[in-house]
Amino acid sequence: MVPPQDFRLVQGEEALSDYQFGTRVGHHLFCRHCGVWPFARGYIEEIGGDYVAVNVAALDTVTVEELRGAPVRYFDGHNNNWWAEPEDKAHL
Repeated sequence: MVPPQDFRLVQGEEALSDYQFGTRVGHHLFCRHCGVWPFARGYIEEIGGDYVAVNVAALDTVTVEELRGAPVRYFDGHNNNWWAEPEDKAHL
């Protein structure tokens, strides 16, 4: 997740469709042609407000080495406990 000011969509916004579910606080954007989910955006007070969640598999220029070195932070959204990491992260 990144703050919106640190996110830049280079192209393809016109091909995106929006999907919401559950509490409808997030906008899950996907390509209406191929179904790829490149990112989502929304607002959750407990994690600092506005966010963009990027699907790293959709990034074109990131190397495997950069992905391995990137920081990872876990949120327990399943239990709506956004301020804590999930107890079990082995499957993540």
